[in-house]
Amino acid sequence: MKFYDRKRELALLQEYFDIVSSKGSRMLVITGRRRIGKTRLVLESTKNHAYLYFFVRKKRIQQSIIEWSEQVKQTFGNVFFGNFTNLEDFLKFLFEYSQSNPFVLIFDEVQNLLYSSPSEFATFQKIFDLYKEKSKILLIFTGSSYSLMERIFKHAKEPLFGRASEIITLSYLPIRTQKEILEDLDLYSGENLLHLFSIFDGIPKYIEELSDIDLPKFKQRISKLISSRELIWEEGENILKEEFGKEYSSYFSILSAIAKGRRKMNEIEQFTRIKNSGAYLKKLEKVYKLIERKLPVTSKSRKERKGRYFIRDNFFDFWFKFIDAKRNLKEIGKSELAFEEIWRGLKQYEGRKLENLFIRTVIEENPLNLSFNRIGKYWDRKGEIEIDAVLMDDINKICYLFEIKTSRKKITSKMLSKLENNTRKIPEFKDYQIMIGIVYLNKTGIKCQLISKLVN
Repeated sequence: MKFYDRKRELALLQEYFDIVSSKGSRMLVITGRRRIGKTRLVLESTKNHAYLYFFVRKKRIQQSIIEWSEQVKQTFGNVFFGNFTNLEDFLKFLFEYSQSNPFVLIFDEVQNLLYSSPSEFATFQKIFDLYKEKSKILLIFTGSSYSLMERIFKHAKEPLFGRASEIITLSYLPIRTQKEILEDLDLYSGENLLHLFSIFDGIPKYIEELSDIDLPKFKQRISKLISSRELIWEEGENILKEEFGKEYSSYFSILSAIAKGRRKMNEIEQFTRIKNSGAYLKKLEKVYKLIERKLPVTSKSRKERKGRYFIRDNFFDFWFKFIDAKRNLKEIGKSELAFEEIWRGLKQYEGRKLENLFIRTVIEENPLNLSFNRIGKYWDRKGEIEIDAVLMDDINKICYLFEIKTSRKKITSKMLSKLENNTRKIPEFKDYQIMIGIVYLNKTGIKCQLISKLVN
């Protein structure tokens, strides 16, 4: 699959290539969940630059140095004789060599050093500090573990704290890029955009796997991927085991509960039977970045008790809701039946995801060119009133409320009348001019329009 988007990140990397050539070595850190395209980004950025790429494995550093030394000779020729016995001498040589031969030095999945040689981060600090001004290396560290990368580069007691010029966190490909990929595959429609967003949400590796399957329909490709490949079945569990280690089972249970619709702490505790789950939820949100506690768009404080928990990553949400639930069928050789059951269940799941797709589209592209400073959903404490999407302009006191359905036919006048009536029951909207809109899918994508206006 061709390389898509990442223009901002590529421009930033190019800026640092130029800085290194004139002002000395710099350190960059690139983080993001597995499969998000960190390695592909770095290698794409080095097309016109000399570079060394080292993958960090969970094994003795001396063995890695032997392998990396061979890579140096394969890339730069016989630029040294003998063997390096430790990382300090190896790095010292590379930094000295760069004084007359600038290059990019990449250590991929650097957090793995914590398992084999954690003291070597101090070695990186020592050599980088000693040679920063007189050498010309752009030193790039990448890593997929949020918690470990935070520890290595953001904890004040760690040796590499404060050394990175930039810490870049790669996120999902934007909606316009997901649309572009579907167009390039001759698969684009509003429905397929929703499928892609709901299942993979712009994670390059999964989309690449889908693009490699040469079948004419989206359903045929996703069926082949789920029915005949191991990647999707193993992916969710493997990533979580890597991240959570010994506490894997507790976090797994909590994520499963959230994916199945348990949104409040007491509901999660009842489902998982894990008492005092607050500590786990806090880590999942703040450290691992896997969930988020959302509040109604009208909320003024994070301490409000209306908060609900959601899985941030659409793939994990999909995996826990569908893949994990069907693994029993997979294990008895009925992968095709598992897919058909998953496909039937997608409609209801994607109805909620369409709300998120619309909100993301407004944030990225703002198709109606509306002025707003808050965007999200609304629900009251009793769960009697829910609004699919709300945009609030607190300066001009305008509030836009949207009814969202997968088809225009599903949006009835009765629904819109109920939406208008409910706005009068919401005290936070009292001083706002209210405008009602509708959102639905058709062959060309998301359609949204404002259809009425009333003043409270």
